[in-house]
Amino acid sequence: MSEAEAGDAGFTLAEMLVVLALLALAATAAASSFANNRPAGVLSTVTDQLVADLQRTRIDAMRLGRMRHLAFDAGERRWQREGAAPVPLPDGVGLDLTTAGEARLGGGGDSGAPTIAFLPDGRSTGGRVSLRLGGGERRVEVNWLTGAVRREGP
Repeated sequence: MSEAEAGDAGFTLAEMLVVLALLALAATAAASSFANNRPAGVLSTVTDQLVADLQRTRIDAMRLGRMRHLAFDAGERRWQREGAAPVPLPDGVGLDLTTAGEARLGGGGDSGAPTIAFLPDGRSTGGRVSLRLGGGERRVEVNWLTGAVRREGP
């Protein structure tokens, strides 16, 4: 065998590293997809989205200088920020909402749906949202005095 033929018989280090990187990327994507289909992964994703929407609503109230609402619709199984598309709950996810009182001033509060409202100074009507799926539960607390949104638990 000549030297030219011997050099063509194997893989270079660069080729091996590219293949390993692609395998690692595929494994990460598969693991992420699997985790998001488990009840704990679904609950985490939904909870993160709710926290983000509550925080956006608070920021909007302070930025615009007027009360803003995040409304919950149990019949349709969704929530909605004013001016945004509704966010449907995934199948099987249960939602409980406890509020100090329904705000009925302006926009989303007039709909009759339970709401958590944020005032222009950042305060809130407050509330607690519990999300449940497959024996797991996540809670989100909105402090009425400060308007701070806090995820409880994992």
